[in-house]
Amino acid sequence: MCPMVTEYQGVSLECQRLQLLPGVSTLKCEPPQLTQENPQEVSGPISQGSAHLHEKKHRDKAAMPVFNPVRSQTLVKTEEETAQALATEKWPHLSLAQRNLCGNSAQETVRSLRLMTEEIVTKDRLFNAKQETSEEIEQGGEASGMPKRGYALQIPCSTPIPTERTVAHLNTVKGHHPGDLWARMHISSLEYAAGDITRKGRKKDKARVSELLQGLAFSGDSDVEKDNESETQPAQKKLKVSCFPENSWTKRDIKPNFPSWSALDSGLLNLKSEKLNPVELFELFFDDETFNLIVKETNNYASQKNVSLEVTVQEMRCVFGVLLLSGFMRRPRRGMYWEISDTDQNLVRDAIRRDRFELIFSNLHFADNGHLDQKDKFTKLRPLIKQMNKNFLLYAPLEEYYCFDKSMCQCFDSDQFLNGKPIRIGYKIWCGTTAQGYLVWFEPYQEESTMKVDEDPDLGLGGNLVMNFADVLLERGQYPYHLCFDSFFTSVKLLSALKKKGVRATGTILENRTEKCPLMNVEHMKKMKKGYFDFQVEENNEIILCRWYGDDIISLCSNAVGIEPVNEISCDADDEEIPQISQPSIVKVYDECKEGVAKMDQIISKYRVRIRSKKWYSVLVSYMIDVAMNNAWHLHRACNPGASLDPLDFWRFVAHFYLEHNADLSD
Repeated sequence: MCPMVTEYQGVSLECQRLQLLPGVSTLKCEPPQLTQENPQEVSGPISQGSAHLHEKKHRDKAAMPVFNPVRSQTLVKTEEETAQALATEKWPHLSLAQRNLCGNSAQETVRSLRLMTEEIVTKDRLFNAKQETSEEIEQGGEASGMPKRGYALQIPCSTPIPTERTVAHLNTVKGHHPGDLWARMHISSLEYAAGDITRKGRKKDKARVSELLQGLAFSGDSDVEKDNESETQPAQKKLKVSCFPENSWTKRDIKPNFPSWSALDSGLLNLKSEKLNPVELFELFFDDETFNLIVKETNNYASQKNVSLEVTVQEMRCVFGVLLLSGFMRRPRRGMYWEISDTDQNLVRDAIRRDRFELIFSNLHFADNGHLDQKDKFTKLRPLIKQMNKNFLLYAPLEEYYCFDKSMCQCFDSDQFLNGKPIRIGYKIWCGTTAQGYLVWFEPYQEESTMKVDEDPDLGLGGNLVMNFADVLLERGQYPYHLCFDSFFTSVKLLSALKKKGVRATGTILENRTEKCPLMNVEHMKKMKKGYFDFQVEENNEIILCRWYGDDIISLCSNAVGIEPVNEISCDADDEEIPQISQPSIVKVYDECKEGVAKMDQIISKYRVRIRSKKWYSVLVSYMIDVAMNNAWHLHRACNPGASLDPLDFWRFVAHFYLEHNADLSD
């Protein structure tokens, strides 16, 4: 009997290897069938172990699942009598104690089957259903070939996947019971689990069982089922094999092999020697080539609309003067620049008439509509974007540290949102700037990026944008540039790819991109003192990851900057207990270089072009004018370190010059 008890307790293991039948919510599952043995061979161990079975009786009862439905004493008594009768009939050769043990198993079987059937029968037929259940056990056991002395306990299993053996048992039971009684005995629907015992509910359940029977395919050939068993098993999920070697982490400081920065900015020296005024600095970006492009495409667009425009470069510069004037002189309506009399607005009225300005500004165009790339969302601005990026890079200061981040061009009609920025709704723009805020390269965001050349899918969108910006910088020369960016872009793979190009990089990193680096977890580090840090170095690529507890806990990754030298910085004024805390070198470098794009946004937000047209891309044109003024002011400050103008005076100088020197004197 010990193997039989083991089989009873192992029913749950068999229930875990079930497979799903279509349309079946929950099925009754069976344990593995016991092998037929000689009764004489079993009688010996049974007689010798009768005392042991008496001791095991209560333990087996505790191990078996017990259900306690709320019923009257008469119904409980009926269950016990049914179980005892079943035990007497099926195990006549066993002793009284052994028969009681098997009777308990049969009683638990009756209870489990009763729980499955009481939800689909009415109250007045409850006793009849129990009698049918007892007959079902007898007939089902003989038909399925189960040995009479060892009928295994059948437990309803919530696992929604039956095996082929369960299907075979359903086929056998179907042949012994007419109609859909066998299905009600073995199929319990989750939809009617609450139990609808009304007549209407019973009819609905019968119709549902009939539909279920039509969907099941029954077969009596057990050999065919064994052959098809491998086909019914679910295909094992293939493990994703990474093409990258496994990372090896060691707790030591990084030993970078990049050359030291020793480049000389000859371009800035030439600008200092030329002593350019603000207008000449602005026209380094909006040069004659750019103005000729705008005039050509604007006249071409007006002619396609049968509008006689014939705008000139002089008039276009005058229009730009009005736009720049709106950056520091705000009016609620555009026409008020020609209505109210003051010093600045007299310049506007003397420079260009209002109707002429409206006609030119409404036809402002930058690309040929006959040669547009439909895959590019910003194809109507692409010629101007390329021209501006070329000029920005040509006159950019040659510096060691650069910042790459996101910026926003304000537009309330856009569905793009960026949290944590002064402007949160508008067009998202990827920007690469110097540490001081000079814009070197930009690209408007779109769902499907137009930069498809040499893209690496493992780096993602952010990683490929950083790689593109690194290629732009390397066009000026193979210098050891140092890029800083936030956690949206940073990954160990990106820093490894930049290192192969000879570009240094540092950035914050997310927890799911640390490549299983064994750093101290955040919850544990919060219990440490401020200034504590933990670090690991990836041996294959010589990349360091550092987690530091300062004002907050941050994780950084770098291929060029390590821990040493460790600096001592002042803590917050609120924390008087710790006046100074330790700061690794990697944190110091990132803090000094991460604000490049933020500084540019801060300057642009003060004096931004306010005049807009009905065209959706007019805000982007205004953004490029603002960025050109920002870059011109940065060059002006670098060329005149002791006598530079503030941004307001710089803006006013350029606007007044365009309005005064490009006025239509013949009008």
